Amino acid sequence: MLYLAEINKKSGFMGAKTELRLLARKQSEHNWSPVPGEELLPFDASNDYNHGVLVLVEVDTNRNVKNVQDATRQLVGILKNFSRMREKFKTQEEEIEGWKQSLIYQSQELTRREVDMEARAEELQQLELESQKIEQQRSEFEDSRDQILQLKEQLEGDRQQLEEAWGRLQTAQQQLDTAQSASLSDEQVHQVEGLLQRLETELGNGGGADAGMLEQQQTHFNQYWQSLEEDRSQAQQLEDALNQKTRDLDQIWQDWRQTQGTLEEAQLELKLQEKILTVKSESLSFLITQLQAQADIAQALNQVRDGFTGNATVNLQALRSMSVEDLEETVSRLQKELDKLSSFVNDQEEELELQQQTINELESQVEQASEYERLSLTGDLEQEQQQYKLLNETLEGQRKTLQEREGVLHLHQDILRQRQKGKDSRTRQSIEVKLEPILQQLEAEQEEGDQQVQVLKNEIARIQVSIQNAEGTLQPQIAAQQNKRSQIEAQEQELNEQRATVAQRWGRVKTLEDVLQPMQNALDAMRGQGSENGSSGGPPHEAVAELKQVLMALGKVPDLTPVA
Repeated sequence: MLYLAEINKKSGFMGAKTELRLLARKQSEHNWSPVPGEELLPFDASNDYNHGVLVLVEVDTNRNVKNVQDATRQLVGILKNFSRMREKFKTQEEEIEGWKQSLIYQSQELTRREVDMEARAEELQQLELESQKIEQQRSEFEDSRDQILQLKEQLEGDRQQLEEAWGRLQTAQQQLDTAQSASLSDEQVHQVEGLLQRLETELGNGGGADAGMLEQQQTHFNQYWQSLEEDRSQAQQLEDALNQKTRDLDQIWQDWRQTQGTLEEAQLELKLQEKILTVKSESLSFLITQLQAQADIAQALNQVRDGFTGNATVNLQALRSMSVEDLEETVSRLQKELDKLSSFVNDQEEELELQQQTINELESQVEQASEYERLSLTGDLEQEQQQYKLLNETLEGQRKTLQEREGVLHLHQDILRQRQKGKDSRTRQSIEVKLEPILQQLEAEQEEGDQQVQVLKNEIARIQVSIQNAEGTLQPQIAAQQNKRSQIEAQEQELNEQRATVAQRWGRVKTLEDVLQPMQNALDAMRGQGSENGSSGGPPHEAVAELKQVLMALGKVPDLTPVA
């Protein structure tokens, strides 16, 4: 057992007596405890040490002195170590204070980012509400679209009926106009006039026509009747063909309208897909922004937990396996390097501040200078601003390097404190314990957010492909539908012209029948009356007069003076 003791000499009539008064006992390498009370041990080497000298005494278990040596050198070493430890403790206190300030700053930054996250979360909630509104509007839009489609079908049916009625009205109008304007050909009119004059002559002469002449006239009439029947048959064939074309055209119109309705539904669906794409793109952008904010917060918390080292890499395992003495030397070296760099950066900062002051003074002089002096001062101002910009850009990298060096040094110091099992290591562990659940939660939210981002990207890509395919399919169909409509309208115009032709043909048939029938009646009357009843005023004369009125109404026969 090693003790710190004091030489105690006492003089008496029998001579001097030397004893060792034990002062402190060594517990460990750096730990001594005082000896309670006053404990004395006999000591024979009285001539080696003077009274009051401090010595180190090694005592065995039987309280016998085994070895005594001067404690002066040991005490000097202990005092030196004590002074060094005081300086080290002072430095560590300053470092702890720096860490506290850094933690305060990082806590404030974390609070600010939490506020920002809350604001972004509110924005996301608002966006979700808007998305729900859009979804509700989409549902309402689909309901409205179904109602519109039903109304459209009703309107198309009414429109089709209206078009059919309008077509029938136009056909009837054309038939009426054609019938009103229909007339016989010039040759037919001349033949009818010839027959009419012969009939009138025969009746005017008062004689009856013989049977041969009547049969000859009947032969001419039979030819007209045969021609009339041929015209009637051709008109009927044309009308049947026209009716078939009308039915075919109605079916074509119906098919076109059905295709048009399908195209319009596809166009509505395309617009809806484009709206959904816009909403999902906005959601993706906001989610990416939110994930970036979470990543920034996680990075800040990791910096609080591990110490900010910037882009510098620190092998923590090597630091933990390094001896304490080597680690102390490394920390001392890093501190010296940091002091040099900090001094240099501070000098540069002061120079930058002086440069800014010069710029401020020049700006003030430019405002107060005359026009001539302002040109010179403006050049100087631009030069100073350029120098300030270059110096500031240089300092940006130096500031970053200084910050990285500080982070590296703090990390080394923290490892050293942990190795020394100081108070701050427990504080550090407490910080790590508190931050670890937060970091795990942020990591889980980041992974979930990344999955949501990927899902949104896949959905957006799918919708984009769907929109592109729909556009590629719809555009040719729309163009083909427009061309089809033009063709149908051309067919409808051609069909209207054919209706006019058929109406004109039926008008001719009706007109010729209206002309031939009175003449046939007159001829039949002459054949039935006989030659003795040739006086005027009878039925033959009335038939001839009626026929002349018909021809006069057609505007083809001049007004003839009746034969008395």
